[in-house]
Amino acid sequence: MKHIISFLLQGVTLAALAASPLLAAESRAPERYCNPLPIPNYPVGRLARDVTKGEPNDGGLWFAERKEQYRELADPTALWFEGAWYLYPSCDMAWVSRDEGRTWQHHPLNVRDLGYAPTVVRHAGRFLLMGSGSEIHESKSPLGPFNPVGALKIPFGQGKLPVMIDPMLFSDDDGRLFFYWGCTPSGGIWGVELDATNITNPKGEPKELIPFQPDTFPWESTGNHNQIRYVGWMEGAWMVKHEGRYLLTYSSGGTQYRSYAMGCYVGDSPLGPFKPQARNPIFRNTEGFITGTGHGCIVRGPGDRLWTFYTVLSAVVHGFERRIGMDPAAFDSAGNLYVPAATSTPQPISVGTNATPWVPLNDGEPMFGSSSAPNTAGRRAADYSMMTWWLPAADDAQPVLTTSFSTAEIRAVRVIWRDVGLDTPKGVKPGPFRYRVEAETERGKWTTIVDRSESTEDFLVDYRECVPIKAGRARLVILGHPEGIQPAVGEFTVFGSVR
Repeated sequence: MKHIISFLLQGVTLAALAASPLLAAESRAPERYCNPLPIPNYPVGRLARDVTKGEPNDGGLWFAERKEQYRELADPTALWFEGAWYLYPSCDMAWVSRDEGRTWQHHPLNVRDLGYAPTVVRHAGRFLLMGSGSEIHESKSPLGPFNPVGALKIPFGQGKLPVMIDPMLFSDDDGRLFFYWGCTPSGGIWGVELDATNITNPKGEPKELIPFQPDTFPWESTGNHNQIRYVGWMEGAWMVKHEGRYLLTYSSGGTQYRSYAMGCYVGDSPLGPFKPQARNPIFRNTEGFITGTGHGCIVRGPGDRLWTFYTVLSAVVHGFERRIGMDPAAFDSAGNLYVPAATSTPQPISVGTNATPWVPLNDGEPMFGSSSAPNTAGRRAADYSMMTWWLPAADDAQPVLTTSFSTAEIRAVRVIWRDVGLDTPKGVKPGPFRYRVEAETERGKWTTIVDRSESTEDFLVDYRECVPIKAGRARLVILGHPEGIQPAVGEFTVFGSVR
């Protein structure tokens, strides 16, 4: 069925909005997960924390004409332990999900930012944690407190050894401990065994395990079309053991590009020798809403099912402006590891669930809101892209986006915000966006299906399920936002089932 979509302002008044029924807005635990994950308290990007808003773009990975702050999470390590997911991304730690990834809660650690690409492993009854360039820390709990153990006694950056970026710790089932790392323009992935009881000491000499081979594997090159041939940034090593084989995954292609992807080599021991598996890359998505699907971890979760947690490209202000997704991983009939799809619609958690798909009811058509600032258009909140957004006019006291579609059963909504004007050095900080989503069940009769009018939670990506309701229009009513922030809408998606 083809949906005809337009976002219209149809005589909305403050009195009418205030009179909207709240019958369908009851709190509802989600049945499904949806990417990018609705993780609260996204931190300001590491490279933007001391940025003065409006400074000239001096190159690097800055995309905006003038510098401004952005928020980021990326490079996730995940751990399934005692019935919960523990998520450790770059820039802050940690988040916990006790409903298999549907919702997440922030549990700040006593060491919250150890550098990009943290790694966590359970080894010999304790949890080991480190980030790029950091010491190793240990704890009896996945949420700490973590105490420093010491730095690895490896001469990183000397001779042929790369500097210590993107570490990965792997504890084998025989009690041995291994360390992998690497993140250079044209180098590869390195590894070494560590002393399992004196973990800062290496056993033997580190060696390169996976080389950068752009002529053999063009997808390893950077650029949105992998056109920068001899620059790859091989990084994000991750080890998976399966049926006695060791699968060493990695990422290449540049985190700031749609082509960022994951590959895999296979060996019979943790240090190889390794050879590329027949199916490569194992995860690459260059089109659609979720792109740049690199630097992920692959972990066994509930029911011993494999999942990948991965980086998602946003990249409006800076190349490191990123989000996080999760999806099942699998082995094909030939034994190759791969990720079947990068999903962007609500997905059931359970294996083999024969669930009716929930599809975007307002996907990609032009739309308009109650107002817009110069050079912006309402349609940018429904173009299925996180790189565009709708910005209400500064004097719009109650911005509204209204969408029309063929009558369908609404099941969920997703709002992706942009906090335009973020400037923490001047006190303009992230915080909760307050809003309602209403559905028109009869001509002129609006029912609130999601009520976040009293929210105190900071969700840059907010996914909410509702009591199923049939409607032909829906609207997003923006009620409040952090002081000093302009509440821009990157994406407003209404999901439903079409029979």
